Amino acid sequence: MNKYIALIDCNNFYASCERVFDPSLKFKPVVVLSNNDGCVIARSAEAKLLGIKMGEPLFKCEDILKKESVKVFSSNYTLYADMSNRVMSIIKNHFEDVEVYSIDEAFVSIEAASINNLYKELVSLRNKILKWTGIPVSIGLSTTKTLAKLAGRKAKKSLGVYSLFNPRDLTNALREVAAGSVWGIGRRLEKKLFLKGISNAYQLSVFNHRKARRLGSVNLVRTILELNGVPCLDINSVVDTKRQITTSRAFGSPIYDLDLLKEAVSVYVSRAAEKLRLQGSSCSTITVALSTNRFSQKEPYKFFVETQSLISSTDSTSKLISSAKKILESIFKKGPGYKKAHIFLSGLEKSTSKQYSLEDNIFSIDKETNLMRVLDKLNIFYGRDTLKYASTGISRDWLMKRERKSKSYTTNWSEILTIQL
Repeated sequence: MNKYIALIDCNNFYASCERVFDPSLKFKPVVVLSNNDGCVIARSAEAKLLGIKMGEPLFKCEDILKKESVKVFSSNYTLYADMSNRVMSIIKNHFEDVEVYSIDEAFVSIEAASINNLYKELVSLRNKILKWTGIPVSIGLSTTKTLAKLAGRKAKKSLGVYSLFNPRDLTNALREVAAGSVWGIGRRLEKKLFLKGISNAYQLSVFNHRKARRLGSVNLVRTILELNGVPCLDINSVVDTKRQITTSRAFGSPIYDLDLLKEAVSVYVSRAAEKLRLQGSSCSTITVALSTNRFSQKEPYKFFVETQSLISSTDSTSKLISSAKKILESIFKKGPGYKKAHIFLSGLEKSTSKQYSLEDNIFSIDKETNLMRVLDKLNIFYGRDTLKYASTGISRDWLMKRERKSKSYTTNWSEILTIQL
């Protein structure tokens, strides 16, 4: 039995999610915008052919979007996260050793006696994912994570599954890839490598290990070994718990009013608390920050921040909102228009190993825990904010701009897809 690594990558994921629920978009150019509809963060293959660049501000490409009738969507992270969970669930049901690397990528470690049978199995998995979710994926297969990444690139341009084992194919593939495009090589390291005469992945693969260690670090040596088929990066199938949870969003327009800021901060704390409970943690420290528009030419950039240690760690939304609002009142300054609020929850520990203080009322804490459990269950089943705290507001006019957002077809009963017969 030989061991292989496969990378399963969703094609143009955000754009593909939008196409699942609107078949008329098939073969048409589609782009998805970032927060506040600022810039392009996802493009369909057709949009890429039009020359629309990743990260390009919306105002710069509006003319070509209109001219070519490009369908434009605001980011719908709720939909994308749910579709990602569906794809990853299929992969996990098919293979045991799976590492969910990002919202649209997963590494899989596979033991197989026949490479041909494994190839057929991956083709079958690809077809199943497409049939069950509507999301097209590309699968790269090789002996290491880094080579699987390279094979994944080839898969996007071939039939959807590509194996990289043949020495000649491997050499040609490495020569085609720029050194800076190799997984784990950043811009600063790319510049250093270029000065050493290394411009592509093949030249990197034959680079002296001692020189590589001096130039970069042990991570660069590992990358070189991986390019030569020596596995150095294991599959991490256990999701690490976060040491800090952050919620930070820009507002649709500057906020000058303290009450509106309290509303926004309450929403952000609610989101952070949901993440906290999802990983079974409690926090002992909360930080609130406010910032103005960094790019404004009318007023200087300002950043206000304050941290508060809690008497006892908690995962209660109500307690965290109460603490956050007190911090907000102390850092708020009249005059500037605030463009962004930031919430940081730190000092995390497992809720099951929580340390109580002498001031804690165990009965009250248990009651609050049960309330949070019910709150989360209702919002998961019926859709986010089905049940929410009054301090989070109703109209939320300050919310970031998402004028082109599609419906949350899979997570909100009121927005479920309907068909007329």
